[in-house]
Amino acid sequence: MSALVLRRGSPAPGVEVDLVVADGRFHAGAPPPDADVVDLEGRPVVPGLADHHVHLLALAAAWDSVDSAPAALAAGGGLAAVLADARARRPDGWLRSVGYDVAASGDLDRSVLDRAGVGPVRVQDRSGTCWILDRAGLELVLPADPSDWPAGVETDGARRPTGRLFRLDAWLRSRLAPDPPDLQAVGAWLASRGVTAITDAGAENGPEELAILAAAGLPQRLTAMTASPAWPAVPGVAPGPVKVLLDEADLPGLDALAARVAEAHGAGRSVAVHCVDAASLTLALAAGVGDGDRIEHASIVPQPLIALLDASGVTVVTQPGLVASRGDRYLVEVDREDHSALYRLRSLQDAGIPIAAGSDAPYGPADPWAHVAAAVTRRTAAGTEIGASEALDVVRAMALFTGRTSQPGSQRRTAPGDAADLVILGREWASLLGDVDVVATLIGGRVVHGDVRSLAS
Repeated sequence: MSALVLRRGSPAPGVEVDLVVADGRFHAGAPPPDADVVDLEGRPVVPGLADHHVHLLALAAAWDSVDSAPAALAAGGGLAAVLADARARRPDGWLRSVGYDVAASGDLDRSVLDRAGVGPVRVQDRSGTCWILDRAGLELVLPADPSDWPAGVETDGARRPTGRLFRLDAWLRSRLAPDPPDLQAVGAWLASRGVTAITDAGAENGPEELAILAAAGLPQRLTAMTASPAWPAVPGVAPGPVKVLLDEADLPGLDALAARVAEAHGAGRSVAVHCVDAASLTLALAAGVGDGDRIEHASIVPQPLIALLDASGVTVVTQPGLVASRGDRYLVEVDREDHSALYRLRSLQDAGIPIAAGSDAPYGPADPWAHVAAAVTRRTAAGTEIGASEALDVVRAMALFTGRTSQPGSQRRTAPGDAADLVILGREWASLLGDVDVVATLIGGRVVHGDVRSLAS
């Protein structure tokens, strides 16, 4: 459809406007005479959503994996039974399982998986930082000489591998046969939820990963972080920040981190620093992150650090949906005095700190609307409220997903001249905390989900 007129669309509660889309952009003035006309009858119409932090390759792989999250194990009779059922359906090759929660389902190592007798199998913990392999799997990936094992291969007192591999995603992929994930299915599903732009947050992204992303043919506008400041020529993928992963259990020295930040800035790249506790956040701020840079997650922000965040000029990219999906665990595992500091929203906005959101999928809910709802309700899965004073109204919550990919805290609008990336919703604003109905998603004026013509008058 070359030209489209959207009558009576609602960009905010109680507001209705007419929008003209032509040649992939919003236009001012009279529409072309042959334009299709759609009366939205007050339906919400908003800028396309941007998932500012998602792990596309891991998400696609997770959708093709055995679910070992606590609810799945409870329904399936435990890990051994779930894996045995999966092996019956897939008799050959690797079994890949994700979402295992040690605290809820028990400790997991090679010996536990060996007793299941379904190998080779690899299980990823819920945080995404550790893979656990059985003996058959270890024999396939570990070099024969232990001196060739990378750091991150855990061993016991007898220097035998326990099966746990920490932060070795890239190394593990290099030891496995190529198995390209189905990114097209991920892109289509995200379009069905109104996502028109994606920032892939892979900490190990390099030429190989970027090539896979570029070849996937995703409908969304795609930006990617990289591990190195060097940016290879990758058509169709815009350069994002350099990802700096801070492991709270093994933080680098200040000088080393400052050197990494300076190296990225010297190459004309910003940085996105993974910070899930106060110590890592303090370190990042001391290392020179500033205007144009990002703090990823900001899971715990003590009150004194809010002023330092504001002074630095960084943008915070957080995941309010984790309050819902992991909040009950946080209430147990996080110190009580830090409960009010979990996944702050309103206090950061009120301080003038640019803030945006991403899903962190597959480690957080993939649906952006789950994060919008959690930003408003601030409730865990069990219904407990966490940080009620951090709650946003639905408009401000949704705005967390409508930032520019280059400046996540800077809002996109439906202004003349802007790219016509938009979402038409099927229910009124008051219903956007429940089952959100995405009627149509357009990117550059092109329908990538739904059917606008079905609404035409």
